Amino acid sequence: MNWENMWSANGGLQQGQAFDASQASKVLTNLLDSGDLEIQGTKAFVPGCGRGYDVIELAKRGATATGLDISSTAVKAAEEYRDGAKLGEVASRALYRCEDFFTTEAPQGGYDIVYDYTFLCALPPELREEWAKTMARIIRPGGELITLIFPVGKDPKAGGPPFGVTPDIYRELLTPQGFEEVSVEKVPESLSHRDRENKEFLGRWKRSS
Repeated sequence: MNWENMWSANGGLQQGQAFDASQASKVLTNLLDSGDLEIQGTKAFVPGCGRGYDVIELAKRGATATGLDISSTAVKAAEEYRDGAKLGEVASRALYRCEDFFTTEAPQGGYDIVYDYTFLCALPPELREEWAKTMARIIRPGGELITLIFPVGKDPKAGGPPFGVTPDIYRELLTPQGFEEVSVEKVPESLSHRDRENKEFLGRWKRSS
């Protein structure tokens, strides 16, 4: 998949088109509202951030949030969306980088929180082990990886993206890299984006070593 072409073709990907959901993930906002995730003052990271809705949501809650995308057009769209959203001082904590996830460098000490939604499923399956190794490299010991596992129910051997995934695939990838499963729960239909109902699980993993 050529993500730059996806973002730049035919006048550019608009809000609400294709995989652009026009808003932060309801699962993420629900988790933040629950108070079950310490976010104030943390360093958060969103790979494959697209237009950056989740980055902004994390920044609004007090994190310094960095979004990464391999498409320069996506990063430009994220910066334009942020700058037009009248966020005040929050905008200074919503940062974007155009880089390759597998070679990106974490800030000193590592990230406290990484949020992965529709990122692993966009990668060819042969890159999954490297995905897990990179997560272990950039997340500090004691930090948390939050994964919105999608699309569950699609044959993992079928084509993509998105490539089919299961909670067990995440377990098999993350456990050898020193992550402990905190929880894996099915996402209620009311929290899923349109057309993703009953295809999502929320997984939380703590880096223990």
